[in-house]
Amino acid sequence: MTEVDLYEPVRMWLQGVLKGRYKRMNVRVFDSHNIRLSRLVNDLGLQNLFPQFNAWDVKVDVTGIVSNAEIGYVALVECKVKQLTLRDVGQLLGYSRVVDPILSILASPSSPSDQLITLLQDYGRIDVLEYGSDKRYIRIGRWDLSRAEILASSFLPPGLLL
Repeated sequence: MTEVDLYEPVRMWLQGVLKGRYKRMNVRVFDSHNIRLSRLVNDLGLQNLFPQFNAWDVKVDVTGIVSNAEIGYVALVECKVKQLTLRDVGQLLGYSRVVDPILSILASPSSPSDQLITLLQDYGRIDVLEYGSDKRYIRIGRWDLSRAEILASSFLPPGLLL
C-alpha cells in the first residue's frame, strides 16, 4: 500500500464529514496531492472567499473546500502509510499555519510513533499541534482500511472532530 492508495477513500470520508457538518453549504473535496492549494482556489474561481490564497504555496494530499456566496472554509488531510512522527506533524503544522483551515488531520493506518504518543500524552504537549488565532489543533487519527474511515476513538487530541 502507498499513500496514493489512501487519497480516494480519505477524500470520500472527508466529504461525508463536511457535508454532515455544513449541510447548507457547497462542499467539494479533492485529491490535491499534485496541485498547489493556491492554484486549486484559483481554478475554482474562489479567490474572493480566500483573500490570502495566492500565498498558499502548499500541496496537501486531500483538500476540502466548504463555501457559499459569502464565506469559505478549507479542510486539510495529510495521509501517511507509516507510523506518524513529529516530522509529519511539523509538515502539516506548517501548512495549517499558512492556510488556517477549519480542520487539519494527519491520518495513517499505522499508529503514531511511541515518541509522538509520549510527547502528546505522557508529557501533555498538545500545544505542538496548535495553529490559528482561535487555537485549533491538528487532529491525528488512525485510518481503518476495512471501514474506510478514521476511528473516532483514535483521535489525538481526543474529542469531536468539528
